[in-house]
Amino acid sequence: MKFVHIADLHLGRAIHQRSLLDIQRELLFELLTYMDEKDIRTLVIAGDVYDRYIPSLEAVSLLDEFLTTALLKYHIEILMISGNHDSSDRMHFVSSILSNSGLHIETHLKEKMAYVEKENTRFYMLPFIKPIHIRNLFGKDVKTYEEAISFYLNKQNLDKNYHNILITHQFVGHSSIQSESEDVLSVGGSEILSASLFDDFEYVALGHLHAPQYVTRETIRYSGSLMRYSFDEVNQVKSITIVDTNDFSIHQHELHPSLTLQKYKGTFISFMNESYIENKNDFLALELEDDVLIPHAIDQLRTLYPNVLQITYPQLLNLEKNNLTYSMKSIEETDLSTLFADFYHNVKNKELTPQQLNIVQTLLEKAGEDS
Repeated sequence: MKFVHIADLHLGRAIHQRSLLDIQRELLFELLTYMDEKDIRTLVIAGDVYDRYIPSLEAVSLLDEFLTTALLKYHIEILMISGNHDSSDRMHFVSSILSNSGLHIETHLKEKMAYVEKENTRFYMLPFIKPIHIRNLFGKDVKTYEEAISFYLNKQNLDKNYHNILITHQFVGHSSIQSESEDVLSVGGSEILSASLFDDFEYVALGHLHAPQYVTRETIRYSGSLMRYSFDEVNQVKSITIVDTNDFSIHQHELHPSLTLQKYKGTFISFMNESYIENKNDFLALELEDDVLIPHAIDQLRTLYPNVLQITYPQLLNLEKNNLTYSMKSIEETDLSTLFADFYHNVKNKELTPQQLNIVQTLLEKAGEDS
């Protein structure tokens, strides 16, 4: 049997006030088409279905359309858990009725993990939980996520006659690749779990981290998000994960959004060349390599690139080179023209010319006469 593992849909997400909902819709329906072509009829969604605890009406409508199409048109069975962005109560609504139709939703911690049995495989569904959930349910004094998950899994009785698969939404592995678009689950790293906690499962379908990656072994895996959600993800190849339970081989399939997040470097003049960037409608972050500020740069750039979301000037804002920290004593003992020359060098990364220095000195002397 094969199944597809996805996570971190974040339906309704916007970046710099630009909605990504249309692109999210493209990707979801490309996914269904792919699964139908490959005759894969099981879909695992490992949490963070919505981007917000109270999702927008548009995000709810998209999920409804997606699930309805998957169930009724393509006859795909869906196993879905809640993540840290999701409302457990809202997602759990009428889930018992929907389970009879092939949509299995798990959002609350139970003494015994709920599972869905298919052929010789059991899919265990563990939604995002915190240590307080273990304390409330079992009265066990656990403080870290490691203690909480370890205690909980030790109370489960897995039948080794089945392939056991876990679907969960947690932060696993100290060396995992993180992105700016992910929320911190706790303070001080207490949310990080050891991969060894999941030794009893042949595959662990993880959600939370947006970069596709495995942790310790190939079969403890983050599928990653379906698309890029921050500019530090521009080098990540987004994909869906296909798992074959016969031998637990892994295959990744890349999806093709019409628009994505991209980051480019170049001078203002190079960006204004129409051939410099091929897909001008992408969501763009542009690093201008000019050593002077360009008046109204973003407005001019948007005449070619309507979705420019940010521009930066690395030459002017390199904080490592622009060390402008002076002690009060050194400032008091340094003449104004030297201070200005130092400031100019830190900002522009070059020296004042003798002519420029002469102008500065003249202006400072004039200012001193008028004060």
